[in-house]
Amino acid sequence: MAIIGILVGLLLPAVQQARESARRLACSNNMKQIGLGLHNFAHANREYLPKGWVSEDGHGDEGLGWGWSSRILPFMEENDVYDQITFTTSIGSHSSSVKATAIDTFLCASDLRDGSLTFAIGEETGCDDESPDTSAAGDTYGYSNYVGVFGAEHMEHDHGGGGGHTGLEPDDGDGVFFANSRVPFRHITDGLSKTIAVGERDSRIAGSVWIGMIEGKCEAMSRVVGVGEHMFNEADPHFEDFYSQHPNGMNVVFADGHVAFLQGSLEESIFQALCTRKGGEVVGSGF
Repeated sequence: MAIIGILVGLLLPAVQQARESARRLACSNNMKQIGLGLHNFAHANREYLPKGWVSEDGHGDEGLGWGWSSRILPFMEENDVYDQITFTTSIGSHSSSVKATAIDTFLCASDLRDGSLTFAIGEETGCDDESPDTSAAGDTYGYSNYVGVFGAEHMEHDHGGGGGHTGLEPDDGDGVFFANSRVPFRHITDGLSKTIAVGERDSRIAGSVWIGMIEGKCEAMSRVVGVGEHMFNEADPHFEDFYSQHPNGMNVVFADGHVAFLQGSLEESIFQALCTRKGGEVVGSGF
């Protein structure tokens, strides 16, 4: 029995490592599909990327809300979902069947999400960004583990009387995706291969969504995009951050469509530079 216990102790870490390697590879493949979807969308739209999300007159937390992920669905062979969407209707008013749809390509297997594919979202009034779904009620929404890059600075927003913080206006992000953005490739002057378009976020604090910004919900804008102000995978939680459950790093897709695994040892200043599209920072090829 003692020998069996020793063997199990030796083999179990190797099995767990092999399983995580498979999950990380699957996550990377998801992001490759997302990168391909973004490029195919751009090629069909005069080399413009989709809007980060649709907002009303630059008010990031108001408007129809449809996000960048919803726009690339037909370029990811998700026509069945795309064809059910009425883009002239706000997300909140749309049919529950679309809102609650879970799309495999937007889910990382390393994030267990409490075993669920959907979740209810907290209300904007009294929102606590360290626990944004404590007032969750109503319709459920499909999770996403992949959010667009707003930039390297915080996004300004309030929480319907519950506080908030200052920062860049929602329609003035320095990354690839922000309110009503439609960034053309030619405006990513830092270089497509040195500008992150999409990164990972797990559900450690609350969920992110593929569908877009849902008006009236807590952290509505930050469920579609992330901010690189803080280093990814930080122990101190900020909902806007990027975070993965992969040991020692995070998968990202760059604006040229290639996918890379960023090591946790990466310098924070370099990560921040990779989150801007026209910051003028000098970043080496090896990061």
